[in-house]
Amino acid sequence: MMALAVFSNGCQQHTLKIFTPDNKSFQYAGRTDRLSNGDVVLIGSASSVTLRFTGDSCNVSLKIGKNGSDYNYVSIVVDSVYLTKMKIASDTATWYNVPVTGKAKEHTVTVYKSTESMIGDIIFGGAEVDNLLLPPALPEKKIEFIGNSITCGVGIDWKLIPCGSGEYQDQHNSYWAYGPRVARALHAQFMLSSVSGIGIYRTWNMTGPSMPQVYGNRYLNTDSTKRWDFSRFRPDVVSICLGTNDMSEGDTIHARKPFNPEMFVSHYISFVDTIYKYYPGVQVALLNSPILDSTENAVLMDCLHKVADHFNEKPVAQPIRIFEFHDIQGHGCGGHPDKDDQAKMADELVPFFRQLLNE
Repeated sequence: MMALAVFSNGCQQHTLKIFTPDNKSFQYAGRTDRLSNGDVVLIGSASSVTLRFTGDSCNVSLKIGKNGSDYNYVSIVVDSVYLTKMKIASDTATWYNVPVTGKAKEHTVTVYKSTESMIGDIIFGGAEVDNLLLPPALPEKKIEFIGNSITCGVGIDWKLIPCGSGEYQDQHNSYWAYGPRVARALHAQFMLSSVSGIGIYRTWNMTGPSMPQVYGNRYLNTDSTKRWDFSRFRPDVVSICLGTNDMSEGDTIHARKPFNPEMFVSHYISFVDTIYKYYPGVQVALLNSPILDSTENAVLMDCLHKVADHFNEKPVAQPIRIFEFHDIQGHGCGGHPDKDDQAKMADELVPFFRQLLNE
């Protein structure tokens, strides 16, 4: 993890122009929100802001929201090359220098939220560059990845801060999760709608909130006064990777009933109905969990086939497809897939999604 320079405007020898977040040349992706002062909130895992500019200097204004942890992380990509993960620990807007190298007259920087929504907001307050250019053209195809901590990229980035040390968010890095990897490989836009510990009808240790209960809310929590605008992102494929937490045995503190396959299938069918309501005719893909044992996986796969059969037995625009991971081990924190495991997951998924996108 590289420490990027932090400074005040008065320290700058070269005068740069300040561009506020409402400038149309900033390109936002993922679950984001705009505050009353014009600042933009990066909410969900791998939500991002991209800017293209002239010159070799780039500073971005970032701060954490007051709704989460004491610090958060972003990942920085310069000219399509991953640079670093950066810690953001102040709730006061601070300018961070992004190192830009190379002789090109134009550069592109993307700031990704490394962590998930429950860790708290990252607030983008603008950029300082020589001149802001029109954003790069967006890919035509779009994928939404719905899931739990695996989809968020939890426990993935453990080499600098080992598992068991630091805070929960220290090993998050959504940039290296399977979803963004698949999207980059297929040159597709993507959005992650994912929450740690969540399931189809319960969480890993409690009865809720479940994904169907938070999915329609902008911040992926139980605040239904702030709804997500589903017209902002119209995916070609919706990928759902849930079930690990429904099947969890819990934490021995809260009462936990055995996994109920019938309840799981019923709630899953209802959730897919919700997906079709928001995205009529969309291609839906159901993914198994890469970290269940063989017995649990057999139960989950049977449930997924029942869900798919429910819809595929009647006329649908695009039959639901099922994907099963093979030979994935969780070498990350808490048994999660780490960076290499997520790369293997993406490698398995790319041909499947290429077919779904008709490429």
